[in-house]
Amino acid sequence: MIKKSIIVLLSFILILPSIIMIIGCGEKVNEIDVAKREIEEHAYGKASIRLEKIIKKQQKNMEAYGLLAVAYKRQNDTTKLENIINKLRELGKPAIEKLSDMMKREQIIADDLSKILVLIGEPAIDVLIPLLGDKSEDVREKASQIITEIGTPAVSHVEKALTSPDSLIRAGSAKILGNIGDKTIVEDLIKELKDENPAVKLESAIALYKLGDKSHVDIIINGLKADSVSVRRSAAIAIQDIVENPPIRQLFNATKDNDIIVRTAIIQALGKTKNPQVVATLINALKSKDIETRNAAGNALKEIGEPSVLPLLELVKQEQDIAVLQRAIQVLGDIGDKRAIDTLEKIYEESKQPIVKNEAATALNKIE
Repeated sequence: MIKKSIIVLLSFILILPSIIMIIGCGEKVNEIDVAKREIEEHAYGKASIRLEKIIKKQQKNMEAYGLLAVAYKRQNDTTKLENIINKLRELGKPAIEKLSDMMKREQIIADDLSKILVLIGEPAIDVLIPLLGDKSEDVREKASQIITEIGTPAVSHVEKALTSPDSLIRAGSAKILGNIGDKTIVEDLIKELKDENPAVKLESAIALYKLGDKSHVDIIINGLKADSVSVRRSAAIAIQDIVENPPIRQLFNATKDNDIIVRTAIIQALGKTKNPQVVATLINALKSKDIETRNAAGNALKEIGEPSVLPLLELVKQEQDIAVLQRAIQVLGDIGDKRAIDTLEKIYEESKQPIVKNEAATALNKIE
């Protein structure tokens, strides 16, 4: 028995160094990853202390600086945030490139990093401009928003980018210049109207419209016919948001576009015209199987108001699709015209669908 115990003990002693080596070679804790988790868990104080320690040991750890800026921002520690922003400016292009790379990769803190790049200001612009040509639309949009928020200091940099060989960068640059609103670049944008790329041409026309030159509105309207969905989207959103008194008949086909963003933007644009001539088109859109299209059409009909009432009443008298009927009843209630009362009371009394009865009761309460 003693002999057996000695053998076991000796065997353990022999393998002990291997056990220690295995334990010692175990996966080392990544302090940056721990700090990221702490930020995700809203433990900003802990993350700050950890990241400050990392930076003391690794004074050029760009990721640590970026995360520390996020932690300070979320704690609303403006003094420390300003200090870290100054340090990032001092570290220069490598630090800003790291921040922009983190913004692309780290979805949870992407908005924080965007704000930090805005605070860095002009030194960030030349790093951000190439992102206007990124394959990801989300990245392009973030870069555009950051540069736009930086504002006037960005104008000269973005103006130069209008000559980029990359059409996405040229289009993004025109968009930014329109959003910043600096009229000194009008002549540059007029030149871009001759660009062979439809996106560049369109964004230049939109920018000029925002800057007060509305003579190129046809380019915006014709953008709805582009093969590129992103061009059609930009045109539709511009028509919805900024174009005054658009030619309504040229918009009708776009209410059937296969892209939901284009469809809903144009439907809303038609509603804004308050023109009774668009009601029939909007009633057809209200019959869509797609809920977003129905909702947009309902909102547009509501905005037009009284001219929508009789066509809506005709629709609810014969419509069999519950979703369409429900939305039409909602719109009648929102418009509040008393001519709808008799029809809605009849629907309430005769419908066997609880959801339809409830909508009719709600609409009647709004009217009465």
